[in-house]
Amino acid sequence: MRVPDMAKNPDVLLVYPPVMLEFQPTDPPFGCMYLAAVLRSAGISVEILDLNALRWDEASVHAFFRMHKPPIVAFSGMTTVYYYIKRLAKFIRDQAPEVKLIGGGSFATPCPEEVLKYTVLDVVGIGEGEDTIVPLVRALLTGTPLSNVAGIAYRTEDGTAKRTGTRHRITELDSLPFPAYDLVDMDLYTKNTGKRPALVRLAKKMGIPIETISNYFIMFTERGCPFTCTFCYRNYGRQTSRHSVDYVMEHIKFVKNKFGVNNIAFYDETFNTNKKWVLEFCEKAQEDLPDCFFWVGGARADRLDETTAQAFQAAQFYEISIGVESFDDRVLKEMQKGFDVQTLVDAIELLKRYDMAPSVLAMLYGFPGDDEESLAVTEAGLRRLGIPAYFQFPLPFPGTGLFDQLVREGKIGDMDVFMDSLGDHMTQKLFMNLSKFSDHELIGMVREVERRHADHVLSLSTDFASGWRWGHLAERAGLSRLFSRLKGGFGQSGIGRAS
Repeated sequence: MRVPDMAKNPDVLLVYPPVMLEFQPTDPPFGCMYLAAVLRSAGISVEILDLNALRWDEASVHAFFRMHKPPIVAFSGMTTVYYYIKRLAKFIRDQAPEVKLIGGGSFATPCPEEVLKYTVLDVVGIGEGEDTIVPLVRALLTGTPLSNVAGIAYRTEDGTAKRTGTRHRITELDSLPFPAYDLVDMDLYTKNTGKRPALVRLAKKMGIPIETISNYFIMFTERGCPFTCTFCYRNYGRQTSRHSVDYVMEHIKFVKNKFGVNNIAFYDETFNTNKKWVLEFCEKAQEDLPDCFFWVGGARADRLDETTAQAFQAAQFYEISIGVESFDDRVLKEMQKGFDVQTLVDAIELLKRYDMAPSVLAMLYGFPGDDEESLAVTEAGLRRLGIPAYFQFPLPFPGTGLFDQLVREGKIGDMDVFMDSLGDHMTQKLFMNLSKFSDHELIGMVREVERRHADHVLSLSTDFASGWRWGHLAERAGLSRLFSRLKGGFGQSGIGRAS
């Protein structure tokens, strides 16, 4: 297990908090890794304390910071780790008042003033950090005014928060170095990811021993999402920027040689926004990466067509996961998904024909417009497709349209209390009930649909059913937890009704 080399006396220690502690860590701290790479390129010494990988208890974390007091400690993370950053930053401040404390990522960008108000952080970065981190660190190390650094909010001498000028988005992503893979335990992350059922099916069809294909390795090709779904937090806003195909190819070759991986998972917010780019990538992947396999973690149904599906299949894409949420047109409109149910069904059926359909469909229920009818038509849609599915409930993260709406309506009050209450949870364990039903009714209805649908899928003589009937496939896919959940259900706790 890798720990920071503090003997080098780094100028900056980047801290990634533990997240989703009930599961093994699978997603490397890419935000920290990109920032570290940029800092090193600028000649600034840096280390990463990846607490999500280390999973130290509180006493061990405190002992580390009693012993080590780097000039700058910078935190990165989602809103669900706000509580952790708030408490650890306070501990560091009490131990070493001279240490400068920075925050960045999706816990800080949507609400920088509130974060500065309720935590002891000195500065928060707003938006992308790679162009901001170097001038910010140099200003903190030299004591020059922070007012000259664009893209931040900082605490003034009188304790108030002040924003500086806006920093424009990075349009040339190819200017970024590869992430600092050497500063985190990539072997641990790759060991924990697994193989999807769709990949197991493809390997069997091709006569390839599954052992010759690595667990999936996460990468990104694009930033931003141009669409307007109200429940979704867009890390980089609606403006999209993308690496060139050549850059992505070189990046894949780099990690392939360094880590021995040949199974790439693209975790872009929306991988298929640009059809021309996708087709070019697929063509070059066929030529230059014939022994690699690909999974798309996020795609739009309305950007899929026969030509794209054929290109995906030819390049050995084995699964295209798309956002579904509901099979009720009224609810899709309320969510501002931008397409209708028929578009969803057509896209999934297209992917099924090419054997690239999602291994599981993620549904979202509990919006104000949801009722008995919307749940019934959604269950009927799932039965027709015969694909495993699970349900989540609305959780309005700061920065989403849904959050802004609830704030305007007075249904979310104290920001600190709300963000603190999120704790280390996601929408499977925490939600805000926006429906007409009581928490008990809402949970009961949805869990009953999940159980019925799981039984239905398991009764089918399809590849999907086979993959879920035999536990080893789900285990290889890293989805065994979901399988047991579909069959047995689990407890759920709300954070209060939005009424």
